[in-house]
Amino acid sequence: MSHSSSVNDALVESENPEDEENEDPEDTEGRASRLWVDRFSPRHYTELLSDDFTNRCLLKWLKLWDTVVFGRERKSRPARSDRQAANQNAFKPNQGNQNQNRFKSKIEVTEELLEAELDQYKRPKFKVALLSGPPGLGKTTLAHVIAKHAGYNVVEINASDDRSAEVFQKRIDTATQMKSVLGANERPNCLIIDEIDGAPAAAINILLAVLNRKDGHGGEAGAETAKKKKKRESILLRPIICICNDLYVPALRPLRQQAFLLAFPQTQPSRLAQRLAEISLRQGLKADTGTLMSLCEKTDNDIRSCINTLQFLHSRGVKQLDSKTIQSISVGQKDQNKGLFHLWQEIFQLPRTKRYGEFPETGQQSVTCGAHRFQHILHLASSSGEYEKVSQGLYDNYLSMRVRDPNLQSACEALDWLAFSDKLSHVILHGQNFSLMKYLPFLSITFHFLFAHTNVPRISYPHSQHEVRLSYTHLSSIRARISQLSLTLDILTLLLDIICPKLRPVNPQLFSSREKEQMRELIDTMLAYNLSYRQDRTPEGQYTYVLEPRVEEVVRFPGLPPRRQLTYQAKQTISREMEQEKMRRAEQLMLLRNPAPVRLGHSAGPKASRNHQQRLENIVKQTTVESRVRLHSKPVCVSAGEKRADLSMGTAVGNSDVWFRFNEGMSNAVRRNVYIRDLL
Repeated sequence: MSHSSSVNDALVESENPEDEENEDPEDTEGRASRLWVDRFSPRHYTELLSDDFTNRCLLKWLKLWDTVVFGRERKSRPARSDRQAANQNAFKPNQGNQNQNRFKSKIEVTEELLEAELDQYKRPKFKVALLSGPPGLGKTTLAHVIAKHAGYNVVEINASDDRSAEVFQKRIDTATQMKSVLGANERPNCLIIDEIDGAPAAAINILLAVLNRKDGHGGEAGAETAKKKKKRESILLRPIICICNDLYVPALRPLRQQAFLLAFPQTQPSRLAQRLAEISLRQGLKADTGTLMSLCEKTDNDIRSCINTLQFLHSRGVKQLDSKTIQSISVGQKDQNKGLFHLWQEIFQLPRTKRYGEFPETGQQSVTCGAHRFQHILHLASSSGEYEKVSQGLYDNYLSMRVRDPNLQSACEALDWLAFSDKLSHVILHGQNFSLMKYLPFLSITFHFLFAHTNVPRISYPHSQHEVRLSYTHLSSIRARISQLSLTLDILTLLLDIICPKLRPVNPQLFSSREKEQMRELIDTMLAYNLSYRQDRTPEGQYTYVLEPRVEEVVRFPGLPPRRQLTYQAKQTISREMEQEKMRRAEQLMLLRNPAPVRLGHSAGPKASRNHQQRLENIVKQTTVESRVRLHSKPVCVSAGEKRADLSMGTAVGNSDVWFRFNEGMSNAVRRNVYIRDLL
């Protein structure tokens, strides 16, 4: 009754606009303090301004919960694809296979998702609906009206306010598992989570855990554990509607896979202007259709912004609204970034002439005139802020535009402006002179007047700079010591022929003296230029040797036949010989750095040693003598050869790079040789 009465009140209020003019002044002052957005908010399904297809899809998804919420059985009917196939085959029997192989439209895919079978708990396939779109288009209003129309009690929470994960989970459980027992709102709850794109990742994980809960009946756990799980984690039996502005926030990535996605399109300007005309008429504000259409265009069809602008002008005492007043105020504008693709499309496409674009009586300029286009592109480029990415997109796409310029004057001028913008960015970043950033948006204006066309451009995301940077880092080892020009023009073209001699596919031991000398020169040349063969596996599963670094990519043009290549056995032999040669050179270098001590047979006198070396030698000698005496409390006879070994071991301590001294305890990391004769 309360729902029907509120709808009737709204209809009566909309049908009798003259009653408000005859009200008391006190009631009028009370109504004046109320926002027009709340006062004229839709209360019935037929009053919605949003897209009809979006409204029907959300209502149809919400009605899928009737079986589990209200106990109403779902009417079974054939799927849409079967009905279409039956109707088409009835008239065109020979084109049945062609229709099955064609791509499905977005509307058909959405309706197939809505007509999918329910799960074992009589719930729809997607337990949560995710509305996405720019702010001010009526997403929250649509969710409220649809939920009330389907017979639910709306429970709304704001994910941006409830940053704590515990509070967020508590509010979700309260809204989905409890209902009002006393009072008029005894209807089941429908949870609406607004601004979910501002929620942290922990809150999104809690929502996913609620969606993926299973029934606690049965299982391997005990009865008490099952009861606790049943109380704490019961399955979701109520619909959840989430609302966001940006669908591609990283935190929403796991939620997008389990949600019924509905992209909220912009409101049609004609429907919005008609609603604004009704509101202006009821509030005594005179405005023609052209003025209201210009307001819709300035606010990008934002319903909330349009109504707030009308209320602001009405509060300032404006009785006659014209286009000059709309263009002079900045109340209806929004600081909103529309994305790079929208900016590139506006730069390369001319605006269409609209019927309400010119107003001679107010002196407003047309949207196709140069001054309006200049200001429009300047505003878009300044609000984006990503000047470097914008310039990369302009560079990658300007050559694919349809321009009638046989002398390529526009291309030359565009390159000059790109060079100027690059120098300007260099001065700004290296000189910290950020006052020059105000000149960067003029690059977009220049490209607009040079390459803009009436056709819709096909914009591709810029990848050229990233690919060049990867190739630059990948091939940076080629120009290590030699100048880039001489290496590319003089050396690399001949080097590929030098490192590909004619070798017999036999064992290197069977090479002739000439072939051995040729192999040695080849190894020296490849090591001098830091070239090597690396074994790779092809997608077909075959192994091949690839020259590293890949000099052929710099020398050989794409599409030309490859140069003379060595066989797999020859490359394998060269790779093995190079590894052995590297080991020999490394060993020689190590011997040069750490030469062996030279011992002379007759020395002039004892060699002076450092104090720590003498101390270590005495410790080793003392340990050797004590170990032999204390084994069985009897002395052990030592031969002359063993004495010489002990003395040599003692004197060799100082030549070692690693010294250790055993104090006490046990350590498996330090070991020494113990002979059997020492134990006997």
